[in-house]
Amino acid sequence: MSRLHLLGLNHKTAPVEVRERFALPAARLEHALGYVRGVEGVEETAILATCNRVEIYVRGDDGAGERLRQAMNAPHPFGGAKGFDKHLYLQSGSDAARHLFDVASGLDSLVLGESEILGQVKGALAKSRESGAAGRHLDELFRRAISCGKRARSETGISRGAQSVGAAAVELARQIFGSLSGNTVLILGAGKMSARVAQCLVSSGAKRVLVANRTFERAQELAHTWSDDGLNTEAIRWDDFGQYLAQADIVIASTRAPGYVVTPAHLAPIMKGRRRPLLLIDIAVPRDIDPACSRFDDAFCFDIDDLQSVVAQGAQTRQSEVVGVQNIIAQELAAWQEWERSSGAQTALAQLAGHANYVRDMEVEAALAKLEHLSPKDKAIVESLARAVAGKLMHTPLAHLRHGGQDDADALLRAFGLGGEGSDEL
Repeated sequence: MSRLHLLGLNHKTAPVEVRERFALPAARLEHALGYVRGVEGVEETAILATCNRVEIYVRGDDGAGERLRQAMNAPHPFGGAKGFDKHLYLQSGSDAARHLFDVASGLDSLVLGESEILGQVKGALAKSRESGAAGRHLDELFRRAISCGKRARSETGISRGAQSVGAAAVELARQIFGSLSGNTVLILGAGKMSARVAQCLVSSGAKRVLVANRTFERAQELAHTWSDDGLNTEAIRWDDFGQYLAQADIVIASTRAPGYVVTPAHLAPIMKGRRRPLLLIDIAVPRDIDPACSRFDDAFCFDIDDLQSVVAQGAQTRQSEVVGVQNIIAQELAAWQEWERSSGAQTALAQLAGHANYVRDMEVEAALAKLEHLSPKDKAIVESLARAVAGKLMHTPLAHLRHGGQDDADALLRAFGLGGEGSDEL
């Protein structure tokens, strides 16, 4: 029997030092999809990988989920994370579907109601489709989850005033410095997250922003975005960012580097004689800033998990919207369950009808072989009789199957000695 399974970890079950072991950059995602599809019993798969979660959704037999858990211990592509089972959650059937609907609706995010996750769910589906890993079941599940997330944000206030991780990073800076007016900010990485942080900094009064990125042209693009707004921005080459650390008051790191890009060795020369604090905010997973940097007296190092307390302060006003979102999720989950039942019944219907037709045709062929003396008209009568008998015999079980549940479909398939190919358990 095929069913839905989910294996994953997130910011609730695993600290950042564990999540970074499982982090899946875009360059490895296709390989990971292929790896999961190779797990015994897996028929379809999609992977949702963000800085706060890695979740693997599969369609497969009853044991596929547990075999998938074992696969997470493999050296590649999941980082050789053996021994971290306690951080993983394994869910199946409707529980797994409900979890995805929660995620898409913003209820399972670090920032309650944040909207970025919805785009990430869309991206996970697109990548799975592109690689051929998603079949019709996961395609339908993810499309319904995306619809659920859109409804949650349009029909409730769950996203009203939701603070992004980038905005939370800026708020943390305010708590350390007070006003950001006049401060110099060094941004490492020019991706979407960095762009959002920079936008918050522009609104918060920072007067100088330095942008470093491995692709210098991208750093120039980001710096140019705010240069016309009176902000002093400058793109710097990646290999030179160490020379600018001494000028920075705030360093915000969000790259896709596999290891630390800022280490105590970078800070040691600039912290001697420094008379003002240096705030290091690491919003990357895997982390960009070595936690050992905090050993310097005037260096304050925070990672993405440290932002949770900042985020929690702004979540109280949206808490009252959770019940409304949960009601939408319940509606969408029920609709998905009905689709699953109908899908399983339709497949079983096709199997039973095909089986009946096969038996009928075989028996008619055998009978006519012994009745060669019959005229074409008489042979047509025999064929018509066989179709009528088969049709009447199958009418009741097929009618029952159209209105029955998955258990009925499974029972009928077993009764007729058919395999479970069309059995789709929730």
